[in-house]
Amino acid sequence: MRFKSAFAFDIRFQWRHGFYWIYIIICTFYLVLLHLIPNHYREQTMLLLTFSDPSALGLILAGGIVLLERDQGVLDPLFVTPIRVREYLLSKVGSLSVLSLLAAWVIHVAASGVPQSPIGFSIGIILTSSLMTLLSIGVVARCQTINGFILLSQVCVLPFILPLLGYFKIWNSNVFLLLPTEGTLRLLSSGTSAMSLGNYMYSISILLLWNVVIYVWAKRSFEQHVMMRIGKGGVKR
Repeated sequence: MRFKSAFAFDIRFQWRHGFYWIYIIICTFYLVLLHLIPNHYREQTMLLLTFSDPSALGLILAGGIVLLERDQGVLDPLFVTPIRVREYLLSKVGSLSVLSLLAAWVIHVAASGVPQSPIGFSIGIILTSSLMTLLSIGVVARCQTINGFILLSQVCVLPFILPLLGYFKIWNSNVFLLLPTEGTLRLLSSGTSAMSLGNYMYSISILLLWNVVIYVWAKRSFEQHVMMRIGKGGVKR
């Protein structure tokens, strides 16, 4: 029940501050861009956009929302309620994943139709969005200014974009297999081509593993750097 309330609050907060309208504009821009791209480059461009969209959404918006809530004094009364840190984090993950999934489907369907593997495609979007949302919250918890957050978040996300080098055949390395975004690229590719069961299992497993690791880190960061500033004697876990 607490999670449902937090989730509904986040959806209303995002709607009230125009995030959905912003994404309508972004999706429109993406669709215009895709229709201007030559056909033989369109598939790669669409994958790049659907790869970067949940990453940017989770990374930038999640941190921006936490900073906005902090500036508006939302966090102090929020954590007087029975809500726990894990419910707060998961509601952010859930609400932003919904927005990211809607945007990705709109872009893909409008540009090339229904994904060939809709489940794999959707899982890739959701797990990537959740990963970047948690990473963003873990980073923003340690920052006091928007400039500090932007700088630190870009440094933290840099290793995760390395698998793009392999996808575009610039440079390949087995090290990329240890990064969650390698799984993201494989799952998103299932939107336009068939994918083996082994690839599915690897991609979902590596993304889930990293989601758990980043969740633990983000939760500790939030407890230590945000909850303690609110002046709580103890943290609801």
